[in-house]
Amino acid sequence: MQANPAIGRTQEFSRTPASYQWKLAALVASLGLMLLTLVDARRAFLFPAYAWKTPYFSLGPWHLAMATAGILGIVVFYRSLKSQEGKIATPRLEGYVKWLTFIIFGMFIIDAFTYRGVAAARAAEAGKVGVSWLNAYGVTGWLKPLALAVSYQLTVWHATFLGVMLAGLALTVLPRYLKPMFARTGLGGSLFGAAFALPQPFCSCCASVISPSLARQGASKQFLLAFVVGSPMLNLTALVLAALLLPAPYAILRVAAGLLLTLPVTFGVAWVASRWEGSGWTPRGPVGMAMMRLMNGYCRLFQVDELVKDRRMDTPAAFIGSWLSVSRRIAVLLVPTLFVLGMITSALVQVLPAAFGNNLASVGIAAVAGTVFMVSTWSEIPMAQQMLQAGFNGPAATLLVVLPPVSLPCLMLLGGALANMRMVALLGVTVAVVGFIAGVAFL
Repeated sequence: MQANPAIGRTQEFSRTPASYQWKLAALVASLGLMLLTLVDARRAFLFPAYAWKTPYFSLGPWHLAMATAGILGIVVFYRSLKSQEGKIATPRLEGYVKWLTFIIFGMFIIDAFTYRGVAAARAAEAGKVGVSWLNAYGVTGWLKPLALAVSYQLTVWHATFLGVMLAGLALTVLPRYLKPMFARTGLGGSLFGAAFALPQPFCSCCASVISPSLARQGASKQFLLAFVVGSPMLNLTALVLAALLLPAPYAILRVAAGLLLTLPVTFGVAWVASRWEGSGWTPRGPVGMAMMRLMNGYCRLFQVDELVKDRRMDTPAAFIGSWLSVSRRIAVLLVPTLFVLGMITSALVQVLPAAFGNNLASVGIAAVAGTVFMVSTWSEIPMAQQMLQAGFNGPAATLLVVLPPVSLPCLMLLGGALANMRMVALLGVTVAVVGFIAGVAFL
C-alpha cells in the first residue's frame, strides 16, 4: 500500500524543531514589515502627517524605525536559519520552500494591489488622475528626454522594485510549481497569460522586466505576450478608473481594447511569429550583418538563467539567498536598460510633429507616439480626458488604446527576452494599427 504524501509532509514538518519554525515565521513577518514601509513611503496612507513629501515619496521618522526593524529582522533571522539548517536533514526542509515561495509571492501581489489601490481610490475620489511628471517640471530642449526619464523612474520606483523581485522569483523557484502553466502554447497559453496578468497591475515596462526571467524558464510566446500586454490593459484598478472617469463610449473602448489586444492580437502575433521560425531568413550586406550582431549581443544580455546555475534552493535559507542575489543582479541589468530606453523614447517622441486637432493626421501621430512612449499605469486616462476637453475625440480614443499595452522600452526588453525582434516589432505595429482604427472611428 502506497503512503500518503500529505501525511509524509506533515510528519516531516512535525519533526522540524519549533525554534526553526518560529524563526522562519519571524523572517516572513520582517519581510512584510519592510514591504509595508516601502508602499507607505510611496503612497502615504498609514499616518496622518509626513515630515517630507514629494510627488515620488513621503517620509517620516517612523519609516526609519520600521525599515530598520524590517531589515534587521530579515538579516538576523536569515542568518540564524542558515546556521540551524546545517543541523537539520535537508529533506525535512524542502517542503517549506514551496509554502514560502507562494507566501512571498502573495505578499508581493498584495503590496502591488495596495500600491495601485490607494492611488486608484484617491483618483476616483478626486475625479482625475495626475500626470505632472509628463511636464518634466519646466525642463525644455534636449534635456527634456533626460528629465522625463528621471521623473518616470522616480514615479514608478516602487512598481519597478516589485517587478525586479517578482522576476527573481520567476527565475529561481516559482517555475518549479507553475512552469506547466507558463509553458502552455496556443490559446491556452494566451488565456493563462491574461489570467496571470489580472492580479499584477504593472505598466508595460514593469511587466516586461519580469518577462526575460520567465522566458529563460520556458514560458511560451503566447503566455509572455498576453501577460505583458494584459498587465497594463486588463488590471482591475485601471478598468475601474476608466469606468469611473471616462465617458461611457470611451470606457467601453478601453475595456474592449484590453480584451482585443491581450487575447486575439497577442495570440495572432505569436502564431505569425511561429510561421517565421525556420524560414531561413538571413541578413544581407554589411549593414544587415552588423545589425544582426548588435541584436544578438543585446539578446545575450538577457540570458540570466546563468545566474541560478548550480545554486541550491532546497532549503528556505538557500532559496532566499538565491532569490535576493538573483534579484539584485536583475536590477543591475534591467533598471539602467529601462532608463536609457526611456530617454531614447522621449527623444523620439520629441521630434514627432505636433498634433493639429481632431483630424486624421492627429490620429496617426497619436498612434505612433503613443505606441513607443512609456507611461505609468492609468496615465492614458487623464491624457485622454485632456484631449476630450479640447475636442480631440479621435486622438483621445487612440491614446486609450496604444499608451498602456506597449512602449519602446517594453518592446526592446521583450524582444531581448524572446530573442525575436521581428515578433515584437509586429506586436508594436499591430497595436498602432488598432489604435489608429479606433481613433478614426471616433472622429
